[in-house]
Amino acid sequence: MAVTTPTARDIPEVRASLAAWATDRSRDGMANWLHCFMSPEDLAAYDDLLPPGTPTSQALAARTAAGLRAAELFYVTSDMTALAHHAATTLTDFEMRPEDLPAPVGMLALEDAPIRLSAVANQPVRLITWGPWLGHLAIDYWADTHEYLDHASAAISEATADYDLVKYEAWMRERFAHVAPGQLATLHPGHGFTYLRTTLIEAGKPDLTGTAESDIALLRLIQATWLLMGQTLATSERVAADRASRRRIQRLDRAYGTEVRLIRLRRARTERGTAPAEQPGTREYQHRWVVRGHWRRQWYPSRNANKPIWISPYIAGPEDAPLIGGEKVLVLAR
Repeated sequence: MAVTTPTARDIPEVRASLAAWATDRSRDGMANWLHCFMSPEDLAAYDDLLPPGTPTSQALAARTAAGLRAAELFYVTSDMTALAHHAATTLTDFEMRPEDLPAPVGMLALEDAPIRLSAVANQPVRLITWGPWLGHLAIDYWADTHEYLDHASAAISEATADYDLVKYEAWMRERFAHVAPGQLATLHPGHGFTYLRTTLIEAGKPDLTGTAESDIALLRLIQATWLLMGQTLATSERVAADRASRRRIQRLDRAYGTEVRLIRLRRARTERGTAPAEQPGTREYQHRWVVRGHWRRQWYPSRNANKPIWISPYIAGPEDAPLIGGEKVLVLAR
């Protein structure tokens, strides 16, 4: 099935529809979907954090609904995502604090370059939501529903190739007794996104011991995106949903906002006249060279700690000097 990438103007309605799904307590709502589709191991992962007797599926759905109502919306364009992918490969552990987030509670949609979460059948992640929960920062991953169903069908086919199909079909009938044959897709929200998983991050440097490399890479990409969004290399403008979409949102809940912050990559400066070492009293350089993009630990007295900032690629050295390595320089820019 083809994947339809939403535009920035679509995101406010996506949020409203997704929140309505999370609020829905019927058999088609998020809590029932979680009960049907999450494994017993995943459902039990929160037992020690939730009050005794609280069903995980209901707690997750209630938290998702509350978070989406308060979320600030962000839409990251493909150029910013490409830079985040590149920068994330060299981002190391740092103490992440609440002020490093673009908003305390938020939803971020990616225009392009989906990322994959290995723990759920290599599903592409196209939407991220976050907010405080159970004393942690909860990060939720969402996939495109069409992609989710395609991956799930392939995974089931592979898993049942050498399995007792009679037992498997009996399990399916028991678990989805309330769903008519061929109607499993109705358990997915109509806006096109399906919940994958929640990761709880402790304050400070998260303990990633035993975490799959691809999942660490996903977290690094999210962190890099958040850090880059807070730098001057990113531009932010508010974009409103169109009139028809605003009317549909208001019918769902008048309290929902209808704007999203569109995050783009600012046009990069490709040259600088001098490098930091070329100050008065230092040696005189006879050539130019490329300084590659990299993270630098910047000390912030207000937080009494370092924070990574991204230094974009640039050309250092005297403006009229020859460039080492040739004249072609690739710089990520709009």
